[in-house]
Amino acid sequence: MFHFDENGMPTALIGGRCTVCGQVSFPARKACGSCGPEAPIETHLLSAEGRVYAATRVHVPSALGHKPPYAYGYVDLPADKTRIFAPLVGEDDTGWEPGQAVELVFCEIPAEKMQGVLGYAFTQAPRGDDV
Repeated sequence: MFHFDENGMPTALIGGRCTVCGQVSFPARKACGSCGPEAPIETHLLSAEGRVYAATRVHVPSALGHKPPYAYGYVDLPADKTRIFAPLVGEDDTGWEPGQAVELVFCEIPAEKMQGVLGYAFTQAPRGDDV
């Protein structure tokens, strides 16, 4: 799921790309959704920059122990022509707007039952970044 550099630090999410049509998926699929199981899927490192497509804030605790409020959403990765579902984190967690620029971060999953588990999320990109 994660690509690590030579120092053991996560640098990218690992998805899959159809070698026939180029469709990117995350997580990687065994078969292309368009071309079927005969089309080979290759490893693809996803872009770290995206835009919020849609988001929601959750106001109830999760079964894993996420403390509310927390946010999830769909993030478009224009460089990969794909959309993924991901947690949304940040200091300014008051709202997530469609079109808002975000960037990938790696962090411990903030849930009681997932302590010490590495996860991924998207956070607000610095102002002025045009993804």
